[in-house]
Amino acid sequence: MKKQNKLKQIKKRIRKRTLFFLVIALIANSFAWFIYTNKVSNSITTGVRSWKITFDQDGQDLEENVEFNFDDIYPGIDTQVKQIDITNNGEMTAYISYQIESIQIFDETYTKENYTQEQLINILNNNYPFKLSFINSDTEITVGQTGNFTATLNWPFESGDDEADTYYGKKSYEFKEESNEPQIKIIVKIKASQTKD
Repeated sequence: MKKQNKLKQIKKRIRKRTLFFLVIALIANSFAWFIYTNKVSNSITTGVRSWKITFDQDGQDLEENVEFNFDDIYPGIDTQVKQIDITNNGEMTAYISYQIESIQIFDETYTKENYTQEQLINILNNNYPFKLSFINSDTEITVGQTGNFTATLNWPFESGDDEADTYYGKKSYEFKEESNEPQIKIIVKIKASQTKD
């Protein structure tokens, strides 16, 4: 009987000690968590810079995929120029790059899925008697500034290849008679990013 009482007393003491250490551990952990969260919440500071780039053609806002249409083309036509204004209304410098998505010249279509960018540019410069070129005036537009992206079509009266002038001049006329579509349609993806590509 005495042994049982003594055993009960020892168990009671162990329970009290265990409970005491458990309470101390909980208090210490709570205090440590409080200090940790205060340090973390006091050391975090953030700032968000605004990013607003607009693409504008003839007063209309555009998406990043821009369609350039050229119509009524023939040998000796005045140079046709289509311009996009790119304005940086944000708080960071914008880096401008472009990629040709697709080219449709009369009834022929070329896309980036079938051709590389180099091949598409080569088609515009070498496959036809007229020349199409793109000029990105500013690859870097600082805050508050406006840059230009220009598509230019030029078909001199004497391109140096009378046969090609005659063939494509006739093709241009026939396409214009048979279709309501523009004779040349080029879709270009103009990209404004926060880092140089």
